[in-house]
Order: sequence, then C-alpha cells, then structure tokens
Amino acid sequence: MTSVESGGRFGIALAALVISIASTACSMGQAPAVPIAAASVAPAIRPYASLQEVMDGIIDPAADDLWGSVETTVTIQGVQEKQPHTPDEWAQVRRKAIALIEASNLLAIDGRQVGAKPFPAEAEGALDSVQIQQRIADRRAVFVGFAGSLRVSAQQALAAIDARDPGALVKAGGELDGVCESCHMTFWYPNQVIPPLP
Repeated sequence: MTSVESGGRFGIALAALVISIASTACSMGQAPAVPIAAASVAPAIRPYASLQEVMDGIIDPAADDLWGSVETTVTIQGVQEKQPHTPDEWAQVRRKAIALIEASNLLAIDGRQVGAKPFPAEAEGALDSVQIQQRIADRRAVFVGFAGSLRVSAQQALAAIDARDPGALVKAGGELDGVCESCHMTFWYPNQVIPPLP
C-alpha cells in the first residue's frame, strides 16, 4: 500500500469517527456547544453586583493594599520603612493596581444599582441609597468622569510599581485618595459637616 492510500484511508476513518460522535450527541438530545464568539449576537453587558458590592469587594481592598504597601512609621524606637522588596511582593501590589484599573470600567457600566437592597444614610450629612442613585443618574457624566480619574491614578500606581519606585507609588496613592474622596463628597456625603480644628 502506498503512503497516499494509507493517508486516504486514515482521513476516511477520522471523518467517520467525527460523524459517529456527532450522531451520538444528536441522538442523545445534546447539541454541540457553540463558543460565545461564534454566536451571531454578542450578549449584552449587564451589571450584576451593586455599586456598594463593587466598592466593598474590589475597590476598597485593592486601594487599602496599595496605600499600605509603602509606609513610614515613626516610633520612639526609630523610623520604620515599609515597601515591597521581592519580586513576589511587587507582583502582589501590581495585582491590586490592575484590580483598580479594571474596577473603574465596572463603575462606568450603566444601569448598576447603588445597593443590592436599599440602605439608610450612614451618618449626618450622608445620603441614603435612593438619594445616591438619583444623584448618580442626574450627574451621570460627572460620575463616569470620576471613574476615569480613578483609572488614571491607578495606572500611575501601576507605572510606579513596574518602575519599582516607592516614592512614585506614594504620590500615585495620594492622587488616588483625592479622587476617591472627591467622588464620595459628590455622591455619598455631600452635606458632611467637618468640625473646625480646636
């Protein structure tokens, strides 16, 4: 037998096997899986988690870890410096910056509810969930702008991490804190009363 004949018989056997498997799947009532990319209409992007859940589950922990990654503590024993040193430590902080960058995209998705269920104002000068939701709806462009500013400051933190530059990471952390506080004062506690210094 020639190699051509051998290859032809192998191809026929392989085709028969594929047809057999497909026939078995169809006879069992199972349709072959179709990858999402091959679907004629891509599924719409819809938010699932509430804004509060995105903040509690992604943004707050990631931001806290970024802020805490570089610290200077002064005690009577002296000055203690904390910063990432090993590749693994830098990689852990880098994951937090990536989480913040992607979370900014989650904030910008339209239709996200503020809370999984209504919640009251947390303190004097703060708004409840219904008021926050209305405020975001009324000033949607401003809210999305804050999400963009969060992304930019997180990208600055990422650049500092990739450069292994603790000073630049502290600076980016300050920018991040300013963005977060400005957004909170606009949409969460706009009527907050800060007592004067004694």
